[in-house]
Amino acid sequence: MPEIWETKEEKELTTKDLKNKFYTHAKNKYLRDSLFIVLNKDKNWPIELSRRVISEWRIKSRTRERIISIQLLDIMIEGAKYIRTVEDARNTNGIENVSYFENQCNINGKLFKINITVKKQKWLDRIFAYYYSATEA
Repeated sequence: MPEIWETKEEKELTTKDLKNKFYTHAKNKYLRDSLFIVLNKDKNWPIELSRRVISEWRIKSRTRERIISIQLLDIMIEGAKYIRTVEDARNTNGIENVSYFENQCNINGKLFKINITVKKQKWLDRIFAYYYSATEA
């Protein structure tokens, strides 16, 4: 099971500074000039890591564990278990459906459930990560 720990230097950062550090890390790692695509092993789906998943993580992550969990985004998507696919409740233009995945990891010695939401576009053969969060299990 994947695990991550806050480093000594990270523990000395404020939560805001920690979030800024990992926001920069996520942009540099996942949002490059070329697409960053992760193949989910459970469904064999190529899932694109988009600006939206990083933005949603940034807006909604308030705890230190949720913040540092972004380091595992690609690993968590790759090994995530498929839960279900539903229609887009918001009827977003261009979205065919929404799928949910789950995974687990240890963060700072605690077990966390990783929730991943992906959306499939109607007209393009594109599946992209939309939401990523860690909740204590």
